[in-house]
Amino acid sequence: MEKILDKLKSSISNNKRMIIFFSILIIIGIIVGSFFSVTINSNDKTLVGSYLDTFLASIKDGNINYTSTLINALVTNTAFIFIIWLLGFSIIGLPITLFMFFSKAFSLGFSIGSLMINYKFSGICYSFFYIIPCQILYFLGFSILMIYSVTLSMKFLSAIIKKKTLDFKYIINRYLLILFITVIIIVISSLLETFVMPLLMKIVTFI
Repeated sequence: MEKILDKLKSSISNNKRMIIFFSILIIIGIIVGSFFSVTINSNDKTLVGSYLDTFLASIKDGNINYTSTLINALVTNTAFIFIIWLLGFSIIGLPITLFMFFSKAFSLGFSIGSLMINYKFSGICYSFFYIIPCQILYFLGFSILMIYSVTLSMKFLSAIIKKKTLDFKYIINRYLLILFITVIIIVISSLLETFVMPLLMKIVTFI
């Protein structure tokens, strides 16, 4: 256990700049997404409000297809991380993965902003239970993968410029381990999103 904690501390220390960078990127994405939810025209706001009403009504009435919801969450998020994982093997994948990561934060910000605009104080409560714990876990998994994906892309770039050889066996094994850890986090997050988050929001709806 101590070895694992030491490795974790070392990894955090070595990737401190990356962690700060992606934390800032998440915050900016959420702020921009929230601002965008305010600036959209009235027709779009009506459509968003109608969707949220339907979504919350289905939670309140218990009309949720848990199997379909779980499959959709797993397919969407695993596809997202596999694309990021594969793009880590290329130099041109770097800006694409950064844009994808930012888009996730933007979507979260838009959802939070829309909830607050449509439901005021209740929207703050909905946002709180929407973010915790599933969204935090999602971004933890995405951030871990992004750090290694970006690092790998930069290693390839450095190797090309300096004409160095890389130990591909070590890189692949380590990168596969990161993918495995990320998939586990995403599965847990999807389970929480499907079964726990609707329950928490249902409590707020009744209150």
